[in-house]
Amino acid sequence: MKKQLNRGEKWAYVLEGYVKHPGRVNFLRFFDVVFTVVASVATAVAVVWSLQKFGLGRNSYYGFLSLILFVWAAHLMKRRTEVKVTDLFQSAFYLEYRWVNYEIQRKGISMSEENVRDRAGLSFAHKLRNAEDHHRFWRYVKAMAVSKKVPPEMFEVY
Repeated sequence: MKKQLNRGEKWAYVLEGYVKHPGRVNFLRFFDVVFTVVASVATAVAVVWSLQKFGLGRNSYYGFLSLILFVWAAHLMKRRTEVKVTDLFQSAFYLEYRWVNYEIQRKGISMSEENVRDRAGLSFAHKLRNAEDHHRFWRYVKAMAVSKKVPPEMFEVY
């Protein structure tokens, strides 16, 4: 998400708790790494123990190999989660974009594409801030992302 924010993507929204407490993000990242390593080591120990219990492996390199395997699997799961969250936000933004574009076209206002995107970005950020204030942020984003509501008289197909 940070790369897309730097590129000027309008749909990105940062929770207020992370803006007020930037150290919290580093704290969460640190514990994400610690949790991944601890879970991978625990799983590797369980694999080695199981192999030794059933007499399938007597060497310690199975533990190292399984540790690398589980760290790699955890990394892939983290990347997939990041992609899913990014797609969720993009889908929610483009729902708002379609509605703002529909309202502008319905009123007959001539507006450039950049202005429509800016207006949709402001509207999207306002709605997400309101949802965050009412403690329903993720529920609201998920509902927007899966919504297939298209304005009734859409002039263009998106």
